[in-house]
Amino acid sequence: MDTEICIVGAGPAGATLSHFLTKEKINHIVLDKSSFPRDKICGDGITVDVLNVLKRISPELQERFTQESEMLPSWGFCFHASNGKELRYDFRDNGFPMAPFYTSRRLDLDDFLVRNLTDEYGKLLSESEVTGITRHDEGVDVTYVNGGVEHVIKAKMIIGAEGEKPIVTRHLGLEHFREKEHLIGALRVYYKNVKGFHDGNHLEFFFDKELLPGYFWAFPLSSNEANVGLGMVSSAISDKKVNLKKMLGHVIENNPKVARMFAEAEPLEKTRGWGLPIITPKRQIAGERFALIGDAAGMIEPFTGKGIGPGMMSARICSEHIMQALKDKDYNMTHYQEHMYRYYKSEIKRGYTLQKTLKYPIALNSVLGLSNLSAIKKWSHNKMVTEWNRWI
Repeated sequence: MDTEICIVGAGPAGATLSHFLTKEKINHIVLDKSSFPRDKICGDGITVDVLNVLKRISPELQERFTQESEMLPSWGFCFHASNGKELRYDFRDNGFPMAPFYTSRRLDLDDFLVRNLTDEYGKLLSESEVTGITRHDEGVDVTYVNGGVEHVIKAKMIIGAEGEKPIVTRHLGLEHFREKEHLIGALRVYYKNVKGFHDGNHLEFFFDKELLPGYFWAFPLSSNEANVGLGMVSSAISDKKVNLKKMLGHVIENNPKVARMFAEAEPLEKTRGWGLPIITPKRQIAGERFALIGDAAGMIEPFTGKGIGPGMMSARICSEHIMQALKDKDYNMTHYQEHMYRYYKSEIKRGYTLQKTLKYPIALNSVLGLSNLSAIKKWSHNKMVTEWNRWI
C-alpha cells in the first residue's frame, strides 16, 4: 500500500493533520490501535487555539463543533491562590461570537474530529498496531497488524501523533526525551454533582499550599459532570516524595473552597494517571522523513498543562512543512522543528517562569494579588479579548 504520508495516532493532533492534508489534497493514511469512540486521559479543557485551528480547517467545522451538545461553552477561568484569594476573568460581555473556552470529554472530542474526516484523500485504519518502521533512501516502510494480519505501508514520510508513548520514536531509534523537569505527572477523575461552579462554566484552578508546586483543577462538563485532577512536575514529585492519589483526596477534603464544591460529589471512575511531556527545545521532534506532533512532540504548556491546543497547532504547522517538502522533494523536516520552537518561544519562557513561582507560595500569591489590581486586571483582560477576537 503506497501513500504520501503515514500518520501514527488519530487523537486531536493526528486527526487535525489529516483534516489539513485532505484540504490540500495530499494522500495519506492514519493508523490507530484503538477503535473510536474511545476514552483518553486528559484535562478536557479546550482553548481559543483549538477554535482557531478548527476555523482554519473550515468555518463550517468550527460552527459544527460549537453546536455539539457534548461541548460545554466556558466563558472564563479562575486562579485560586493558596491564601484564599482568587483571580477571576469573565468574558461574557466582550462580544465574542462564541465562548473562548469549551470543555469536552476526550472521548467526545476525538470522536468529533475523526467522525468529520472524509476518505477522499485520507484513510483511517483503526485497530491497527504499528510493529515496525524502517527509513531508507526512497521513503519509509511502516508495518502494522490489523485483525491478526500483517500489512506494510510505503510512504514518503511518517508523522508520529501517538501521544506520550514513544512508538515512532522507538521504532526510529531516536532518544525518548523524559527528563523529570520537563514532565508533569497528573491524575484525573470524572465526578458528578460537583457544586458551586460559576454560572459562566469557568475553568477553576486551585494552588493549594499543601500541593504546591502543583495545582488542582475542576472543570465543568455537560450532564452535571466535571473533570477533576491535579498535576505536578515529576522532579518535584520525586524530591517531595508526593503520593498524587493521596494528595487528590487531601485537597478535596481539606481545602475549604474545594470541600464545599465536593460536599455532594460522587466519583464516576477510579483515579487515572498519565504523563504530560512539556514543551522544550531540548527534544528532537523532526528529522529526515519524520516529524512528531502533539504529545509525541511534547506539546504541553509548562504552567497549566494545556496540550490539546498546542497539539492541534503543531499539526497545522506541520502540514505546511509537509506541503513544502513534497513540493521540493526534500523530506528533511527540521524546518518544522525550528518553526515550532520559534512559534512557542514566548509561551515556553513565560510558562517555565510561572511554573517556578509555584515553588514559592508568597511569590505566587504576590503575582496573583498584583494581577488582581483594577488597572492591571483591566489591561490583561482587554489584551486577552483583543488577542482572542483575532484568533476566533
